[in-house]
Amino acid sequence: MQKATGKQREKLTLKLHSGYDRGLMAAVWILIIFGTCMIASTAVGQTTSNARAVLVTLGKQMVFILISYLAMWGMNRWFTIQRFSSLKWLIIGMYFLLMALCFAFPAVNGSQAWINLRVMTIQPSEFGKPLMILLVASSVWTMRRHPHLKVTYGQYFRIPLLFLLVDVLLLVMQRDFGTMTITVGIYLLCATIPDHRGIRKWQRNTLLAIALVVITVAVLMYSGVLAQILESIPGLHHIGVRIENTVNPYTDIYGDGYQPANALYGIGSSNILGRGFGNSARKYGYLTQADNDYILAVIIEELGIFGLGLLVACYGVIEYKLFGYALKTRDTVNKVILAGTGTYFFLHFLLNVGGVSGLIPMTGIPLLFISSGGSSLLAASVSIGMCQQVISRIRHRELNRRVPEVEFTQIRIGEQAAAGSGYETRKERRDRRWQ
Repeated sequence: MQKATGKQREKLTLKLHSGYDRGLMAAVWILIIFGTCMIASTAVGQTTSNARAVLVTLGKQMVFILISYLAMWGMNRWFTIQRFSSLKWLIIGMYFLLMALCFAFPAVNGSQAWINLRVMTIQPSEFGKPLMILLVASSVWTMRRHPHLKVTYGQYFRIPLLFLLVDVLLLVMQRDFGTMTITVGIYLLCATIPDHRGIRKWQRNTLLAIALVVITVAVLMYSGVLAQILESIPGLHHIGVRIENTVNPYTDIYGDGYQPANALYGIGSSNILGRGFGNSARKYGYLTQADNDYILAVIIEELGIFGLGLLVACYGVIEYKLFGYALKTRDTVNKVILAGTGTYFFLHFLLNVGGVSGLIPMTGIPLLFISSGGSSLLAASVSIGMCQQVISRIRHRELNRRVPEVEFTQIRIGEQAAAGSGYETRKERRDRRWQ
């Protein structure tokens, strides 16, 4: 009876699998806690019109954190590339259904990227980023069973390319160009990792094309030509305005440049060391997205170089861990998942920090684990749970870090894989005891 109770408790535990990286989890939790504190601080700016703004904001954030951790835990316990591959068409269908459903709701800030449920909003496009990583990984897993098969680049990445084409089309219709940039960037990085003779030429050409596009866009942007071109195209006028604000943030501080200019004013008023937690002046109506897109400006204004340093340190740990394990593993599928997730987090950090600081056009991309919003937190948590499962498997199979047998058998890799790795399965151990 006691053994059954112990097993029951073992199944109900909310801990991640043994072998997960504690440093990675520590960095994630520091960012989540720090982000929650800063979201509460920005909510103080709304108390002039709503006395309960801070309590309501904190309540929502706690719910988002709880749901996100459960999703992280579920992904850590459930995920294998085999399981995903068997369900990928169902997941893709559900994703596109949610993306199409966004058009039934009114636009928010000019973008139809949200499903409004009154009590909360959902942004389905956030989940397209980890889904893209998994689709490329699934293609690698499928093709590595046929290493001598002659395939073209289009055949190798057929499903990810089709998904990318439809997703980009929907994102353009939603006018969510920031998410589109990140999704394309994730695909391009992940697609350069597999080594197959049929795709090497395309991989080299892709890297060259990326370099040429980045250089061309930078030259056209800072010369002012790109802004003029985009402003003349219907539906892209706002992008041209954001590019103008990047070149000179103070051209229209009472119009389209109001928020970018106030973000820089807030950063400049920090005096390096910051004005103190809760003492931001810009959150009182000057920054309408103080808890989301422009939360970095409030962080620097209040905490100065210390707040920015904490962010850089935690993101640095996350990137170091993800790319470090990607370099250590010999499994290409694991490399794609870890490096793809690292790229996902890096692009979010780059576009948000670059946009707030005025170095690149603002794209409306949130700062993961810091900005308010349940969709981005949930998608990022799912990615971390998936990566922790992969890291645990790498440690067990490749880095020879033995852990308790009971914990190891919980990893969802099947009884056959557990036996092949040199560890006893539960059935084998039970049979040996009765011999």
